[in-house]
Amino acid sequence: MTYGMNRREFLLRATAATAAMTGAAALGGTLRIPRVMAAPRLDRYRPPIDLAVAKGGSPAANALAAVAALGGFAKFVRPGDRVVIKPNPVGTSPPEKAIHTHPDIVEAVIRECLLVGAREVVAVSADDADSARRNGTVAAVERGGGILKLISKPEEFRPVFIPRGRAITRIDLAADLLDADVFINLPIAKHHAATRVTLAMKNLMGLVRDARSFHSIGLHQCIADLATAVPHDLVIMDANHVLLTNGPVGPGKVLVAGQVIAGIDPVAVDSYALRYFGLEVAEVPHIPAAEAQGVGTAELSRLVIREVGA
Repeated sequence: MTYGMNRREFLLRATAATAAMTGAAALGGTLRIPRVMAAPRLDRYRPPIDLAVAKGGSPAANALAAVAALGGFAKFVRPGDRVVIKPNPVGTSPPEKAIHTHPDIVEAVIRECLLVGAREVVAVSADDADSARRNGTVAAVERGGGILKLISKPEEFRPVFIPRGRAITRIDLAADLLDADVFINLPIAKHHAATRVTLAMKNLMGLVRDARSFHSIGLHQCIADLATAVPHDLVIMDANHVLLTNGPVGPGKVLVAGQVIAGIDPVAVDSYALRYFGLEVAEVPHIPAAEAQGVGTAELSRLVIREVGA
């Protein structure tokens, strides 16, 4: 199974790229790699299975059951960790319209991270505050005990270099992400007019200062490049309600799948979620591109996938 570079390879490449592009090597000091980018996922933990698909319960119950099948939140979050989560908080519709990550999932994930000892949990996204308030995301973060940061100011981002980037090699990412110990992606599975779907990897665009530039550079390749720069500790995909048409803001046809998918490999999670749309991996170019760049695997036949729940 392919999960990308190990710790040594990542640090060597990231350090070399940063030194070459900034001249830092001449300073003779040690370059600091953001903790969340340098964290060795499989050195820290190896889940007993690759993907867990939970169904039969409420959205929050499905999310918790899926993570429990992977070993529970304590497997991914250590006492004292600063956790950043990335929900999709767009739109003003109720959760049943499948436009944004279900607020109950956001609340449950924050609460569970704090219960296993997280120092703080910060929900981060470059999205509209009024929408997040009206769709319940703001209240969900407050109920869970987290902090919500809807970012847009230049000082809320920092530049990083992307050693494995093909279309982009430098990008401004959310500073909170770069200061995190753990990153948990909380996308919702839905249609998107520009990329056919928006899943885990595309959800990362909400952590970028100028994501609109991706459209002129090459959207699918930029998404794949971005995924190489943001290793996931955990992906929890909301597929309780799946928007099948007229995405990303709807209204459109909604499939009541009643499921949550969890794993540490965003390529695998995204590949699994394509079944809701009747799509193959080749029809969503950023997925095979990310696989080719070492982010993860799209070959589901190679994975251990467990369904839990009713």
